[in-house]
Amino acid sequence: MDKAIRVLLFLFCFLLCAYPTKALQNYEVGNIRYKSFSTHTQIIIEKTAQTDCLPARELTSPPRLLINLFPAVLLTSQGRAEVGHQEEIAVGDSFIQRVRLKQEHESILQVVIDLSITEYTYNISSEEPDSLVIDIRGPRDALDKDLVVDLLKKIELSPSIPSVSPEKKGKVFKIVLDPGHGGDDPGAIGPSGLKEKDVVLAVAKELASLLKKEPGIEVHLTREKDRFLYLYRRTEMANQIGGNIFISIHANAAPSRGATGVETFVNSMYAEDKEAALVAARENKPAESKGISREAEALLWDMIQDKYKSESNDLAHSIQKRLSEASGLEDRGVKKAPFSVLRGAAMPAVLVEIGFISNPWEESKLKKDDFRKKIAQGILDGLRDYLKKIELIT
Repeated sequence: MDKAIRVLLFLFCFLLCAYPTKALQNYEVGNIRYKSFSTHTQIIIEKTAQTDCLPARELTSPPRLLINLFPAVLLTSQGRAEVGHQEEIAVGDSFIQRVRLKQEHESILQVVIDLSITEYTYNISSEEPDSLVIDIRGPRDALDKDLVVDLLKKIELSPSIPSVSPEKKGKVFKIVLDPGHGGDDPGAIGPSGLKEKDVVLAVAKELASLLKKEPGIEVHLTREKDRFLYLYRRTEMANQIGGNIFISIHANAAPSRGATGVETFVNSMYAEDKEAALVAARENKPAESKGISREAEALLWDMIQDKYKSESNDLAHSIQKRLSEASGLEDRGVKKAPFSVLRGAAMPAVLVEIGFISNPWEESKLKKDDFRKKIAQGILDGLRDYLKKIELIT
């Protein structure tokens, strides 16, 4: 493998010897940042669409990951591309010590990730052409075991419906709101430029403020600002805080600008129709690697679906009825489709589409605060109906 990589590097260097310096500056690597989570650390490198990376090399003593970007340049503070120029980003968390960058060749930028652990898994993806995302996690077997054990503990708290039926009224009931998309992922964008990520965050915050006034309710948001979250991380957060209900909020989009209305989804192995499949496909982007085996994922899927599908269906119907009434938009009903953001939630979970941002008329309504308040009130009323049904409120 090392020999093959050396040959590739030689070929790249040979081909690029004739590249003009000014032309290479067009391949400047931009902002480099990191995000630390309890389960992993993520490095995001802004790059040009033409920049690619050679296969990563895992090095030991000390443990580190080496990645070469090509063609790529790291400009100095004077705006020049200089061979030998180096920069370092201190991380210092449970997975990564630091990230070191060196202009190894006028067209090759070397990225070295100094690791804090000796056993790890990593994933490198470039879903968006202008960024490279590197995830560093613990060993795969440990992830499988820990995730299964945590969810088993959650599910085995009660032989019936542990997250929906607290033993006594008055016990704090935790509702987790998930504003879809965020950060580098804007979601759907309306004809006038309205972004789904901004609309759903505003609605989620409005709904959270209403829920905080309800006795016995504790509300949590997966994000309270414009930041990116992997889909699996959203339900992972809900599980970690012991959530009782998970609601993911989104704005719909369709190829036809005439599409209109609100709809609520529950998770299913298969989509019930073509339209539901299209919605799921759009909301499941960007894809990500969870670092767990397919066997473990299938096990968790079966456990969670069997436990909560009935409760999720009841919750979805309660919310859909009230949401359509409050918004005055077409009632598209409750549907089933495979949603990554709902997979893994150890509680009743639904995904709500609050209107078509691709429809110019509905986009104009979604821009207005008073309409967003109607949406939030509709979801709240649906939640109240559901909680009354399971006798948690009067």
